[in-house]
Amino acid sequence: MNAADPFRLLRRLASQNLGLKVIALVLAAAAWWFVAGESKVLVSFTIPLEIRNVPKEMTITNKAERQVEVRLSGPSSLLSGMRPSEISAAVDLAAGRAGRQYFTLDDRAVKIPPGIKVQQIYPSSIEVILERTERRTLPVSARIGGGAAVRKRVAKVEIDPPSVEVEALPEEFARMPVVYTEDILPDRTEGAYSAIARVETREAHAKIVGNPNVRVTIQFRN
Repeated sequence: MNAADPFRLLRRLASQNLGLKVIALVLAAAAWWFVAGESKVLVSFTIPLEIRNVPKEMTITNKAERQVEVRLSGPSSLLSGMRPSEISAAVDLAAGRAGRQYFTLDDRAVKIPPGIKVQQIYPSSIEVILERTERRTLPVSARIGGGAAVRKRVAKVEIDPPSVEVEALPEEFARMPVVYTEDILPDRTEGAYSAIARVETREAHAKIVGNPNVRVTIQFRN
């Protein structure tokens, strides 16, 4: 190999890399021209609004918005086949406090595919009223279905556990000294009958803390 050979090799590699760079530049320019030259469109979707992170020991007491209208802009090739399931909207109440307040909805509240822009959200804010809740332990009573004839045969009812923890507004506890199970329909009226039943709360903002199920054992008269 003479002294000129390494320089020829370097020039050849440089020319090859330059060619690749030119090709990449041409492809990038073509892609930009296609996207920039494509017509932009506006479309609107009505989607559910998810309410996240309600502060602990608080509950929403007003009828807050649960859906929003989102207006999007972007290339027609991206928006023409878009489905509402590809878009999501959420509002975070982690910083909420007791009382009436408004939470702003902007483009950060909406998740959309790349290449699309949020132009407008309606409503642009939602009203939320938060009230403090309490937790109390309430006794559980069993609802036994099947009519008066079945209930007359009942000698004893045992519930395990006999009470559950309930979270509710203070005024709701005044109307709720006890909580009841769902209807239990025994398939016999002799001996003992046992079933797992769910404890229910009839108040709008009341909920069972932890496991809502209890075991109900009914002893029938001989």
